[in-house]
Amino acid sequence: MTFFTKDAKRTQTTWTLHGGNKNFLAYIDADIQDEKIIEQAKIIVDHCSPQRYGPHGAHGYSFLKREYVLNLLLFHYVDHGYFPSGHICITDDWLYSDPIKTYGSTWFGFKTRTKGRHYYAGWWIKIPHLDELAT
Repeated sequence: MTFFTKDAKRTQTTWTLHGGNKNFLAYIDADIQDEKIIEQAKIIVDHCSPQRYGPHGAHGYSFLKREYVLNLLLFHYVDHGYFPSGHICITDDWLYSDPIKTYGSTWFGFKTRTKGRHYYAGWWIKIPHLDELAT
């Protein structure tokens, strides 16, 4: 997997690193081509979920999280015509992480919890309103 190579088969946007030496390429899965809207969504994500680096310059997990939030914002914009704002909790796909195949088909059953609240940790972020940010 690479974050720096163009994929001609998918829509991508260049995401310039602040202080870095390379540009990331984020996939855009929402049905939107308006560069101004995509750039506004990236400004919001830069504010509420800045790029982080781990040991030895590791960047992948943080960038994938940012790409996910970017697409959440863009899907909402496509559906409703504006960016959402406020606090949200983003969780892992715990319900399907170890799906149980049933009846020999392609349908999957839900993973049940044996006791208590066995949720994977999520992360809370506050999505600011675009007007709150200097553009």
